[in-house]
Amino acid sequence: MKNRIAAVLLLTSLSLCGFLQAQSGSGVVTGKIVDKATGEALPGVNVQVLGTVLGASTNLEGEFEIRRIPFGTYSVRVSMIGYAKQTLDSVRVSDETPALHVALVEAPIEIDPVVISVSKWAQDADRTVASVEVLTAKDILQRSPIRIEDALETAAGVQILQENVNIRGSDGWTFGVGGRVLVMMDGVPMMTSDMGSVNWFMISPADIERAEIVRGAGSAVYGSSAMGGVVNFITREPTPKTRTYVRTMAGVYDEFDQPGWDWTSDVMNFNRVDFTHSRQINNLGVRISGGRSTSTGYTENGEYERYNISGRLNYRFKNNSSLTLFSNYMRDDSDVFVTWDLQNIATKVAAGERSKHQIRHGLTLFSKYHYPISSKAAVEVRGFLNRFLLGIQFQDVDFTPALGLGGAIQGNYLPWSTLSLIWGSDFKLDKTDSDTYGKRDGVLVAPYVQADWRFHPNFNFTLGARYDRYKILETSDTDVRLTDSRVFDHVSPKVGLNYHPFENTTLKGSISNGFKFPAIFQQFFDNQEITNITFVANDSIGSETSWSYEVGLKQKITPSWFFEVNGFYTEVDDLIEPGVVDAGRGIASFVNTNSVSIPGVEFVSNGRWWHNRLGLRLNLTYLNPHNTETDKLLTHRQKFIGFAGSSLRLGNFELQADYKYATAQESYLLPDQEDGHEFVPQKVADVRLFYYWQDFTFLAGINNLGNYAYTLRDKFLEENRSFVVGVTAEF
Repeated sequence: MKNRIAAVLLLTSLSLCGFLQAQSGSGVVTGKIVDKATGEALPGVNVQVLGTVLGASTNLEGEFEIRRIPFGTYSVRVSMIGYAKQTLDSVRVSDETPALHVALVEAPIEIDPVVISVSKWAQDADRTVASVEVLTAKDILQRSPIRIEDALETAAGVQILQENVNIRGSDGWTFGVGGRVLVMMDGVPMMTSDMGSVNWFMISPADIERAEIVRGAGSAVYGSSAMGGVVNFITREPTPKTRTYVRTMAGVYDEFDQPGWDWTSDVMNFNRVDFTHSRQINNLGVRISGGRSTSTGYTENGEYERYNISGRLNYRFKNNSSLTLFSNYMRDDSDVFVTWDLQNIATKVAAGERSKHQIRHGLTLFSKYHYPISSKAAVEVRGFLNRFLLGIQFQDVDFTPALGLGGAIQGNYLPWSTLSLIWGSDFKLDKTDSDTYGKRDGVLVAPYVQADWRFHPNFNFTLGARYDRYKILETSDTDVRLTDSRVFDHVSPKVGLNYHPFENTTLKGSISNGFKFPAIFQQFFDNQEITNITFVANDSIGSETSWSYEVGLKQKITPSWFFEVNGFYTEVDDLIEPGVVDAGRGIASFVNTNSVSIPGVEFVSNGRWWHNRLGLRLNLTYLNPHNTETDKLLTHRQKFIGFAGSSLRLGNFELQADYKYATAQESYLLPDQEDGHEFVPQKVADVRLFYYWQDFTFLAGINNLGNYAYTLRDKFLEENRSFVVGVTAEF
């Protein structure tokens, strides 16, 4: 049956290809893009002919050329990060189409960016039915993160709980296992095959062009792991203009205010260096990047050394198709601080824990081929390999690298300028091997389809669904598959409507279904002790499913100021959480809990004024993620999360100040020990001063200005006050 379906899809694509390529009468659109203020040519600008799959990027002289456009009248969208997007209407393509000349204006903020993570194709954010937020490279790098995931906390409703990403109450702390937020880089999942956790250090801040954060269930397009949302890091394309970027930062941790917490007389410090170099040689784009980060830690067992290196090749063929090859390797050599010994000495681990250490490494290989069949249809084929040796390796356990071999085929078809169809299927083979959960293979097949229909100039309608089938097979030492297997399958529909009652007003609403298959680790991790709790396997655990409902309003007040209000409600059945099976004996397992509901509302505002000198970003989220039977707040969740970021630029100086607040959590995973837990809210202020001089940026900053002590997960102290300096060069 599967082979027949694949054959039908292939024949349909080939027939469509022949039909569309048979069309005659096509022209060429050419032009030049410049900076309006300086008149200088802008290389690397994206130019898209709307209603088609055709587009191009400008060369070193700011010029572009788009061929094979059928005769007719089109709108042409011109976009580039850091500039206000422009759409040229009524561009008539004929035998003699006049060249276009566009002058882009620098934009202090991205009010209506072009995003690709909502529906797997480029569309205006204001035309989507999802809540999506974009953090630019400037937003990320000016936060001066040692860990790139920390920069995500400026987004609405986002909390980082060590390895876990929590969006709108989706996740607690689970050692990074079985995350409900899908983290990707250029559309490739950065999740391990055994634990479903994120390999953060594979993502270099120097490579990032932007991060797209999609809040709410994304399973209708991305499947399992996207039940709580999607974070997609989009890396910079090599451009005709050679670019070299180097960033170095160093800092020291302050002493603690609490008596007895300063466990050493040494000066505790950290540093990070990142570099990237890219250039384009004719049709070949090349980028190489690397980074190294070291720290003594701010607590006992906090020392680490990490590095990564990556390379990327892009080649554009004469038929306008393109090939991308990417590789990345990382290594992490670190001590492990799981929990403190006693709260009154929260910087120290128990004596028996001091020898815990782990070495983790990972390799990612990725390829993508994009072929525009005609002006109305395109197909893309992707393949990847993830080989990660990650996870909880500080026990006496034999782990082998988890291997993920995956691929995808995706088609885009625009039968009319108002209708866009995407279809495709993801494929993946997971191979895992460990003393704790055996030798197992997982096989995923997941076809999907989605339609975006603009049936009226002010209305956009979205309808889509995806079917996932994941089969786990136990294998023997001779790689012969045994008969025992577990099969999970699920259909995830999605429907949404976007309405523009006025030019600067957007209303949207959506209903979507999400799900999460249990990770191999969650099912079969057995007889292992972590922090005085022995985890046992639960091979009867089932999938968790959800329904998410959302309505929202976005209002542009000025070209550089907007606000957004969203209301959401999520129902989750059979939520998978770590649970204590036998408190007396300290035995726990991953289990399906009772039903959960997460109602909430969020407010987002971002603006710049006074000729771009003054800026303010404000995010406020109130939610109540609770067990519907007991009415208790879920483990590691908070009811209110707020972020305020301000900036003032005068001449070459810029002063920035951030404040993050979250109400206290009410419960943790681990049962109370003799010293118990003190639940306190998160109240953290950071300040930074920048000086811009030619191609250099100099930084001095203080993180956690008030030296505030708090926790976000069980018996683990978050960072105390630190002082940081840095310099960035780009030329």
